[in-house]
Amino acid sequence: MSEYKDIMLAILGVIIPATVAFMGYIIHRKTERIKIMENQLSEKKYHAYAGIVSLFFNVFKDIKANKPSNANLAETMVDLKRDILLYGSDKVFYAFNKFFDITTNNPGDFKLLMDVLLKLMLEIRQDMCGYKSKLSEKDILFNIMQNRDEIQKFYNYK
Repeated sequence: MSEYKDIMLAILGVIIPATVAFMGYIIHRKTERIKIMENQLSEKKYHAYAGIVSLFFNVFKDIKANKPSNANLAETMVDLKRDILLYGSDKVFYAFNKFFDITTNNPGDFKLLMDVLLKLMLEIRQDMCGYKSKLSEKDILFNIMQNRDEIQKFYNYK
């Protein structure tokens, strides 16, 4: 009987550490795969958000230069909608949809359009930074306009 116990203890002494090592290896591999997938998602999200911001800044540049907007605007918007659906946070998704709702149903309401655009930009920034941004919509507006007189005209227009 004692001999049987010694054999069992020896077998368990090998099996238990081997099982623990194997399980540790499996958990480590799964953790690494999750990190890789999160990095890929983050890159796709960054690309989608950068596309939105670039599109709006390109439209602003065209407006300032009195140039007609790019003909691929509709196609670009459809691609951005797809990317936001797949990779964007819920808050950015809703802010993006709100922007399109306003442009469709209230296209002449410049004040409302700018309000939802600024909210969208703020949501993008907060999602990309991973924390509550200290920037306000006024800060983003100043970044876009870079002219306090234009900002004052905007607020007077409101």
